[in-house]
Amino acid sequence: MQDKIYKIMEELVALKSVSCTHEEYKAGEWLADYFKKIPYFKKHPELTGLAPLPGDIYGRGVAWALVLGNSPKTIISSGHYDVVGTDNYGPLKDFAYEIGDDLDADLALQNLDSEARADMESGDWIWGRGVADMKGGHAVHIALLEENVKLAEEGKLPGCHMYVAVPDEESFSAGMREGAKLIRELVKKYNLDIRMMIIPEPSNLSGVAQSMSLGTVGKMMPVVMVQGVTAHVGKCFNGLSPMSIMNGIYARTEKALEFCDSFDGEVTSPPTWQRYRDMKELYDVTIPLRTSGYFTLLCFERTPDEVIGRLKEISREALDEAARDVKAKYEEFKNMGATVEKEEIKYEPEVYTYAELSAKLAERDGEKFEAFRSELYDKITRKVEGGELNFPDATIEIMEKVMDYADLKQPAVLLAFAPPFYPPVNSDLIEGHENTATKAYEVVKKEAEKLGRKTYSEHYFMGISDGSYCAMGKKFDYAIFKENTPTYGRLYDLDFETIAENSIPFVLYGPVSKEYHQWTERVERKSLLEELPQVTRKLMDFLWS
Repeated sequence: MQDKIYKIMEELVALKSVSCTHEEYKAGEWLADYFKKIPYFKKHPELTGLAPLPGDIYGRGVAWALVLGNSPKTIISSGHYDVVGTDNYGPLKDFAYEIGDDLDADLALQNLDSEARADMESGDWIWGRGVADMKGGHAVHIALLEENVKLAEEGKLPGCHMYVAVPDEESFSAGMREGAKLIRELVKKYNLDIRMMIIPEPSNLSGVAQSMSLGTVGKMMPVVMVQGVTAHVGKCFNGLSPMSIMNGIYARTEKALEFCDSFDGEVTSPPTWQRYRDMKELYDVTIPLRTSGYFTLLCFERTPDEVIGRLKEISREALDEAARDVKAKYEEFKNMGATVEKEEIKYEPEVYTYAELSAKLAERDGEKFEAFRSELYDKITRKVEGGELNFPDATIEIMEKVMDYADLKQPAVLLAFAPPFYPPVNSDLIEGHENTATKAYEVVKKEAEKLGRKTYSEHYFMGISDGSYCAMGKKFDYAIFKENTPTYGRLYDLDFETIAENSIPFVLYGPVSKEYHQWTERVERKSLLEELPQVTRKLMDFLWS
């Protein structure tokens, strides 16, 4: 069993399936081919396959398999097969996919910190890109799937085992968004009773205790576009810099604790801005007309409609503050004896959500605006599908063009959302499955203790995961989210209805790992090869009982 797990992981890691590259699809094809070669699936080819992502420019697909047992009770193994890049490995970036003694020896010559150095010298860890996040976990669950195939052929498998391996988790989760639809189809076709999804994402250590997550944090990305009033810098009081307005919004949101959610002692990190810049393309001596930016907001309970409502209030405050500030400075400037062109500065700022401005323009121009927006959407779609734009930048470009069309003359703020959106889910709170995850944790804790491993649980995995597309947590107004996400439709889609219909409780429980996404990514050998297979087997037996 240990040799099999290591060999599967070694072959998976060797596939350079970096997210959103033309190499990523190869891991999906490898998994699909692996399943097809298993004798059970040779006899039942309809029970495995590679479901392509519709219109995907990278040619990726969801690799899946289904082993039918003696009851409809079904466990799903799922995880992503994409990885982050290896540029942070420096000169070893092309060797990070070749796990073993040679890579270890090369890494040992690098500037490891004291903890990493001790781990390297112990020989207790396996190093390389993807060993932790999350090809090691895949290897364990594939080995367990093969065990379950043998049980099924002997008529001894208590329930069913579904495998769903997805791409794109490190970027926009197109894989799991499509995977949710595939799961629904298989559930209906084979009348399955889904008990739980197990996602073997890497587990963290707190002291000597290993984590198990019973849910996953939510993530949304608000986008802010500010329009000021442009003017020559030599007559700056004839204009209003959008930077001054955006500064006020930034100051009220960056690491703003009012946006932190808390649940039973767990707290989300406050918002963090990822982009903030003016939108001038060429140099000249004028005040920029617009600036834009976006930030990440993590949540347990907060909903998109609540967030955009609060951002409207904040934007209004920042607009009013900027207008008051420039007016006050202008009065001081006049008192200095400066030559001025106008008696006073007066603005009537406006704040819109993307849905509100679109509705206003549709009411004003009717079919003309709808034709404009349709043509714009087609143009942006071609750019995204051609790899010229990512979702956040596409969102900004759509907002900019709509503001151009609106031809607003006053300072204004436009608010929207950019993909990806991850709903928060606490498995213990899923209707009809209350406390299912905690019961699973008790089984894991007891079994792990027999192997000398302490375990602790957390309500929410804070690293963001595909578990968000297993079930809907707190209900919210889906229409408000869709209408305020400019790329929503052909470019980006979330099938809220299917996700709600699935309502799958899940846990994140994988091998003990350290520093995934870093050049020191590593997985603990004993945890991966001995503990995780045994404990996961006990968990499966419990879920089928």
